[in-house]
Amino acid sequence: MGRRKRVWYPGAIYHVMNRGNRKTNLFKDTSDYLRFLDCIFEAKESYKFTIHALCLMTNHFHIEIETAQTELWKIMRKMLHPYSMDFNHKYNFTGHLFEGRYTACLIEDERYFLEVSRYIHLNPVKARIVNDPRDYEFSSYGMYIGDAGSVKRGSANKLISDLVDTTRVLSYFLHDPQAQYRGFVEEKSSHAEQESQIQKEMKEDDMWLP
Repeated sequence: MGRRKRVWYPGAIYHVMNRGNRKTNLFKDTSDYLRFLDCIFEAKESYKFTIHALCLMTNHFHIEIETAQTELWKIMRKMLHPYSMDFNHKYNFTGHLFEGRYTACLIEDERYFLEVSRYIHLNPVKARIVNDPRDYEFSSYGMYIGDAGSVKRGSANKLISDLVDTTRVLSYFLHDPQAQYRGFVEEKSSHAEQESQIQKEMKEDDMWLP
């Protein structure tokens, strides 16, 4: 993977991450996860964009997002501000919920695009929340492999399936795309170099894992 320039413009694909201020949780219960997903839907009502992958962790989130003709910062503001206001009101908090501005990296090549998707879907495994990425409820992985895993999917599953477009990622796998994508994500061969690069660019380290 080559070095990617940090150029900000509409009509591009980004890996976006944000986390709780002072390492605090962004989501305290299921209703918080659902409200955040609702905020993404509300943003889509105002701006056109595509989500290729997402994962909502306890204290941070990852989204692989493709913009159209709207700058990324406008989309993210539309997502994050209402959620922050609702969260602070619900829990009687004051101050900033998120740790400043989100982190975003421009995706400019196909291999990196796939590696980011893999990285996002393996986040709950890296955090030792689940052993199998299929078993994490607040992730788009189940949409990709057509398997809900062992968790009982509820409202989050429906919201995520409506939000995430798997077409572009799966188009890179020609024969039985869902099975091939699962093999790509869960294969035993090392992706350490790519994961390290993504982790560095997103300023994510083990201290942010729940």
